[in-house]
Amino acid sequence: MFPVFEKYYSLLRNSRRVLAVALLSSSCAFAGSFVIAPEQLGDLRDQRALLASKVKELDAVSQQIAVAQADRRAASSSIRHLESDNQQAKDKLEKLQAFDRDNPGTISQEQLRAAEDQNRKAFAALRAARDKKDGAESQINSLSVDASEKYAEFLRLQKSYERDVDRVVDTQLQQRLSALQVKKEVTVTEKVACGDDSIPVCKERSKKAAELKASETGSVVFVNSLTEVKNFKLSKEEIRSEVQATLSNKVFSNQHMVGETEYETTITANVEPAIGDSLRDQMADAIRNQVYDIVGGKIDFSQVQNPAQLAADSGQGDDEVVPVKPSKNRKKKVADPVDEQPAVQEEAPPQPAPVRRRIEKPTFTF
Repeated sequence: MFPVFEKYYSLLRNSRRVLAVALLSSSCAFAGSFVIAPEQLGDLRDQRALLASKVKELDAVSQQIAVAQADRRAASSSIRHLESDNQQAKDKLEKLQAFDRDNPGTISQEQLRAAEDQNRKAFAALRAARDKKDGAESQINSLSVDASEKYAEFLRLQKSYERDVDRVVDTQLQQRLSALQVKKEVTVTEKVACGDDSIPVCKERSKKAAELKASETGSVVFVNSLTEVKNFKLSKEEIRSEVQATLSNKVFSNQHMVGETEYETTITANVEPAIGDSLRDQMADAIRNQVYDIVGGKIDFSQVQNPAQLAADSGQGDDEVVPVKPSKNRKKKVADPVDEQPAVQEEAPPQPAPVRRRIEKPTFTF
């Protein structure tokens, strides 16, 4: 498999070399070097360096948002567990308090204080987890605002930078097109094999061949390569040339048979190269790449995204909290949430609850 790919890439490289050689030999200016004015060069380099720093800033904000999101997810997961622990501690304390009211002296004060302490710790842990989540959310919001401002500034600088690069590219492209599209007079001679053709037919073919050679001599030759690989095997390798030029003031001379098998024609004509859109785009791309290389390298702006949008997209689903099921031993559904805990959870002694019924015999073991 590897030799086949090596052959493929070798042919592809050779095709590119043919393209470069053909363009350079015909135009002598397609990929030539150029000089940017010192003031303009310095400005472009400064803009490029500033853009690179902005990209790093956006990356740093993205990392900070990712850390804050991880903290929020961890806090949300912790809250789900702590809510269950808190509910269990609360249910246990209420059950002990109710039993102690119905059966005074059955439960020791140490046991009640231990349950109160456990309930207080569970509530404090839950409150700390919620505070951590709130802090993470606040940090994400703050970072998102900062990211949006930085990204807006980055887009403004990018637009300005690309606009200045376009100006350099347009200037250089027009200079090269002006150098290429110069009308000049050429004189060439071409002969063709007649084969079974009659002399008039062979003469006409000789004229066409002479016109083509004149166009190739005084124009830009656009080389287009086509490579096909099927089942890891090279199935087609074509190199096609396209002559783009116009001929005027054509004068044919010296038209005669050469021996008995060939016909020769000499043509003198004015040749004006015609640069098509495809070749124009290739030239502009080549100049643009040269500009990027001169000012410090190309920045792949397509990979730069707004961290605030990434935060909004990836933050969806972080806050899903599984509801806590009430304890099986809970006698009464408490309408108030965990934030409305009994007074014991706020460092105050427990308040007695109203007596619901009298338990004649103890039914719990502690």
